[in-house]
Amino acid sequence: MDLTAYILLVAIIAALFSDKMDQAVSGKGALRKVILVSAAGVFLITLIPMLFRIF
Repeated sequence: MDLTAYILLVAIIAALFSDKMDQAVSGKGALRKVILVSAAGVFLITLIPMLFRIF
């Protein structure tokens, strides 16, 4: 696995546990939204090089 795959894995894990992180800091949903938006951005950015390698 290269660096792109590791970054994608970290973004997926952060998105999965965003609710727990938001509860830990009492963010009232704001932190969860920030984590989900940034994880979606990382997912889209890392998806582009992976698609170029496949096709």
